[in-house]
Amino acid sequence: MFTGREKELQYLNDYYEKSGTQILVVYGQKGIGKTALLEQFVEDKDCLYYEAISCSTRQQRVFMASHLGDMGISMPEYPEFEELFSVIEESKGSKKILVIDEFQNMCKTDNEFFEALYDYINREDKKDMFIILCSSSIGWVENSMVGKLGALSRMLSGFYKIKELKYQDFKAHFPLFSIEDSIGAFSILGGVPGLWQYFNDEFSLRENIESFILQSNEKLFDYGQQYVAEELRETAVYNTLLGALAEGKHKLNDLYRHTGFSRAKISVYLKNLMQLEIVEKVFSFDTEGRDNTQKGIYQIKHPYVHFYYRYLFPNQTKIMFWETDEFYDQFIAPTFKHFVAGCYKKVCQEFLERESALERLPEKFINRGEWVGKKGNIDFIFQDEEEEILAGICNWEKEMLMYEDYQLFMECQESAKIKAEYIILFSAGNFDNRLREEMKKNPKLALVALEQMG
Repeated sequence: MFTGREKELQYLNDYYEKSGTQILVVYGQKGIGKTALLEQFVEDKDCLYYEAISCSTRQQRVFMASHLGDMGISMPEYPEFEELFSVIEESKGSKKILVIDEFQNMCKTDNEFFEALYDYINREDKKDMFIILCSSSIGWVENSMVGKLGALSRMLSGFYKIKELKYQDFKAHFPLFSIEDSIGAFSILGGVPGLWQYFNDEFSLRENIESFILQSNEKLFDYGQQYVAEELRETAVYNTLLGALAEGKHKLNDLYRHTGFSRAKISVYLKNLMQLEIVEKVFSFDTEGRDNTQKGIYQIKHPYVHFYYRYLFPNQTKIMFWETDEFYDQFIAPTFKHFVAGCYKKVCQEFLERESALERLPEKFINRGEWVGKKGNIDFIFQDEEEEILAGICNWEKEMLMYEDYQLFMECQESAKIKAEYIILFSAGNFDNRLREEMKKNPKLALVALEQMG
């Protein structure tokens, strides 16, 4: 699925045009669209693609030779890497591209592949190649790869991380969803296009959840747990922590009381989850009102993992015996609006970033964040070079945003010790009349309804 990746495609083409042999590491979480991007990139180019699997180095060479054999290229049964590179290099005038997908499997046992590659690219008689090393193991690439390769890592030309797509890309992919269902579905699937294929916008969001998540024979039924288990051992500990986070226990002390694990152990396991971008630690925008903030809270970052551990993980027995509509009514419907609220906040922030890029906001903002207070939150704070601030809140759960909510926001400003020159209040529901009158009197206050966000 190739959606919304024009910038990434241009980046790869720019690298391809460089002289000399280039070795680029392209990485991102599973399902983010790396393979679709690479397929689009090599569509009109001379390329050999190979997906490495977890096996011995000798077996890896055998599999590569077999793959070349399927293409009609005669290879020895047990080739050396140099022989494989020599065959791959041959091209008909254009620069050859070699893509090694899940390349971390090439060097978990030893560095033979990279040592052979280093020797090969330093030969005087070699032709220029573009080598793309692709991986879904974010934690390994960012935290372990350079240490594993040592001095060999110097031959790498660069790193390129494929990030999640935006809500606007998601909305364009599912044009039949209502805006409410679109944001709700995005809160579950996020900007991971590999997961989008499992939903159908010809059905309502509820129908999608009941048909494609709550059925035990569907891919998404246990995808959340599988995603965690693929990268981590001791899944019992990680399941316990993720279940607690999904339940709303966001502070280290809350996790300690709930799980019974030591604080030191919890910190180590949370660090591992953060390296894999499954969990994130949220800090408040740096203001003088530090005494009134919550000192760093943890939350699940991966949307589908969050949904799974919030609704499916704690109800494994029930989901096997209850009818899907009854399960939805009992365990999902009562809290789903609250679940979606966090995603709506990100959608609003994306809207502001888009408006800023189009120069539709009064200033150009360079710093972005939020403020998590002890008595209330500021959902977004945008700051320009002159330290002028645009801030506001995002209401998804209430049917109407009240003037009292605006007053609470103003109190939060005092607690945070900031003064917003511009205020924007987003609401999926209505605005009360007093708030509308306030907007008429205050030209620096804006109210943005759901339908205005496009």
